[in-house]
Amino acid sequence: MIDIFQYTDYRKFLSDFYEAEKKRNPHYSHRYIAQKVGFTSSGFFSKILQEKTNISNDLSLRFAEFLKLKKNEAEYFGLLVFFNQAKSHADKKRWFEKIVAFSKSKVKIVQVSQYEFFQKWYYVAIRELLAFYKFNGDFQRLGKMIDPPISPAQAKKGILLLEKLGLIKKDENGFYKQTDTLIGAGYDVKSVAINNFQMATLDLAKESIDRFPKDERDVSTLTLSFSKELYNVIHEKLKGFRRDILELVKNDPNAVDRVYQVNFQIFPLSKYHRENSNENA
Repeated sequence: MIDIFQYTDYRKFLSDFYEAEKKRNPHYSHRYIAQKVGFTSSGFFSKILQEKTNISNDLSLRFAEFLKLKKNEAEYFGLLVFFNQAKSHADKKRWFEKIVAFSKSKVKIVQVSQYEFFQKWYYVAIRELLAFYKFNGDFQRLGKMIDPPISPAQAKKGILLLEKLGLIKKDENGFYKQTDTLIGAGYDVKSVAINNFQMATLDLAKESIDRFPKDERDVSTLTLSFSKELYNVIHEKLKGFRRDILELVKNDPNAVDRVYQVNFQIFPLSKYHRENSNENA
């Protein structure tokens, strides 16, 4: 039996369950699932797996019954449904934290690392700071090196987390250094983690206008009107520019002496309006 507690995506769980049953019984089919769960079209199950449709709470309970899930497994499956189908970041965050808190959840071990890492903006900043700053235990000084400053307790918590995740380690001289370890997680977990981080850095960007003189920060905006097609072109150019910046940083010939946050934003300020469309502006 596939262990549901290793999953953060109910669709992936359903897909793996189906494939496992199909291997045991070649006659196992989407049509059979439709008959047992109680929806009329066998194609509906494919749409669920392809994220073309969601399932209701009632259908979630029927799936749990069909899959013969135990009470705690059925409850966990319901949490996955709420998490995966949540619309807002706040709801996704709330349901993910319920998943992590679930007593039998393996997510604590296999996927929560990225979520923890991006929970606080200064965890990322501390790791970047250690690329050039020699730190050997003075948490008060470390906290003051971050801008805006953080408390010694926050600095200590950050170091302990980074060390636990294998993102930093002590060198032969007793100083903490970055490792080459990368953080990985499922898409839904990653989206919640990154949204947490991005929302925090957007607040920092607003505060930077007051905290730094103009020659130490660059905050610029454009408000323009253009087509969806041009949006796609600009989106690709921004992706290319991010890659260019990473390459510049990688090949910086100068001594690194500061941590920077680089944000890019492009988002709609209106609804779509096409002359030959029924859509309202």
